[in-house]
Amino acid sequence: EDPDRRGRQDPRVHARGEEIHGDGAGRQAAPRVGGWGLKKGINAWAFPEASPVDRVLKTAKRIGYDGVELNLDEQDLELGGRERESIAEEAESLGLELPSLCSGLFWRYNLAGPDERARRRGVEILKKGCEFARDIGAKVLLVVPAVATPEVPYERMWELARKSISEATRKAEECGVCLGIENVWNRFLYSPLEFRRFIEEVNHPYVKAYFDVGNAQFLGFPHQWVQHLGELIVCVHVKDFHRATMGFRPLLQGDVDWGRVMRALRRIGYDGFLNVEVPPYPGHPTKSAVDNKTSLDIVLSL
Repeated sequence: EDPDRRGRQDPRVHARGEEIHGDGAGRQAAPRVGGWGLKKGINAWAFPEASPVDRVLKTAKRIGYDGVELNLDEQDLELGGRERESIAEEAESLGLELPSLCSGLFWRYNLAGPDERARRRGVEILKKGCEFARDIGAKVLLVVPAVATPEVPYERMWELARKSISEATRKAEECGVCLGIENVWNRFLYSPLEFRRFIEEVNHPYVKAYFDVGNAQFLGFPHQWVQHLGELIVCVHVKDFHRATMGFRPLLQGDVDWGRVMRALRRIGYDGFLNVEVPPYPGHPTKSAVDNKTSLDIVLSL
């Protein structure tokens, strides 16, 4: 995925249950993120750059999506409480969910990089991101756990990533927001076995998996990832991937076996959002969102 694509919109676009029981260790169990049946979501960067958030929400609703995943950049962290409330109110007035919050900031502020100041800033963004997600009603904050570098040995990167994420778990719990670790092209956690082990080592009910189907297609077979990650999955990104050209594609235009993916998701009992993460077409601002909504309807029927 393109780490720079997130974070190129109007700041207002970036700005964007149930009873909680203890886990036996004095911590709250993570809130149930699903419970509403599979729903159709779309990431805000599927619309043109600098699109204001109200336009994104209204357009997504008109097309037929159930929710919008907003993107967080640094300037959005400074938005006041009233501005955040207005985003949540706008979504509610339209009957839209804001299920999750996405950010490209963890590529810039590597949670397991060699620069300690950057790591500290990354942890700070994790905590502030949890607060932002809480304020707009989102239950999941997408997290890139590490970006591999030549300077940091793999085992050290593992420990740094685990430590950085663990430092934000108390804030995540206070806010009722799951930290969704996403499988990305970061040269780290490139198998479902390793991915699950990492989350289990963090060992906190508010640290789960944000599964990206298209990213997994490059690495293997997405349905196998779903089977192994199982109950850890709290949110899903959907896009297609074409191996012959090594490129992402709109839904149903790549090599992903969507029938197998959907059967695997239903088998593990996943009932949350499928969030389209596909850029807009150069020639029209909303045609990509429309086409992917049509394709997502087909995917959900498989």
